[in-house]
Amino acid sequence: MRFPDIYAHDQVILEDATPPEPAYRIESVDKALRLLWLLRDERRLTVSEVSNRLGVARSTAHRLLGMLVMHDFVQQDPETKAYMPGRGLVEIGLGALSSLDVRREARPELHRLVAEVRETVLLIVLQGARTLVVDAIESDEVVRVSARTGGSMPPHTVSGGKVLLAGLDPEHVRALLGPEPLERLTADSITTYAELDAELEAVRDRGYATNFNEAELGLSAISVPVPVPPGVIPAAITVSAPTARMSLRRMPALVATTQAAASRIAEAVRRTV
Repeated sequence: MRFPDIYAHDQVILEDATPPEPAYRIESVDKALRLLWLLRDERRLTVSEVSNRLGVARSTAHRLLGMLVMHDFVQQDPETKAYMPGRGLVEIGLGALSSLDVRREARPELHRLVAEVRETVLLIVLQGARTLVVDAIESDEVVRVSARTGGSMPPHTVSGGKVLLAGLDPEHVRALLGPEPLERLTADSITTYAELDAELEAVRDRGYATNFNEAELGLSAISVPVPVPPGVIPAAITVSAPTARMSLRRMPALVATTQAAASRIAEAVRRTV
């Protein structure tokens, strides 16, 4: 199965669309927006770290963070006192994603897939160095995997992330994920590029990815790519289940059913673009 170059349609924009410097810079707005970009990359920041990274006084950093907390763009961990992205940022991101052709067209097929496989189903895209769940429908089984829209994970630890990484060349993967060791979430997580390169090559060969206890113990999943046309943000469909129900005997049927759903979504998207 051929995986698309998932960033081919973005590269022209990234290379040519650097915005010009505004004639009148509003320093407070500039600092607040730079802080939000820092939080995207760092995930957690203290007041001192914000002060150092922005080159401002601690009092200024504290006021910036306080304003962002007030608008729910940032939240503070009550124990560590560190700051992290808040619900407001997720909601703004999802508001933008709501216009994505793939998300809009996928919704009915995701419901259909959940009914067929009786497991939790997610629609996943890459957002920088993390995955982002742009839609999620839980199974109605008593014992099931919980899921929420807006969830984010290191892509090398989850099957949907592996599917999307498989569409990139090795240099791009390394630029996204950074130096070794890669983030470990469980004892089964991939932590080296030698392991990851071999895994991604296997994903390309078979057309789907797996995750057996790599992100969370007791949770396993399979994912397939949605073969979207050029110009549409690529996505992966994940079927996630308790590991006890994700048997090797069951996997071929799960993969086939999920691939059929992905093909129907892709066809629906093609009719709209």
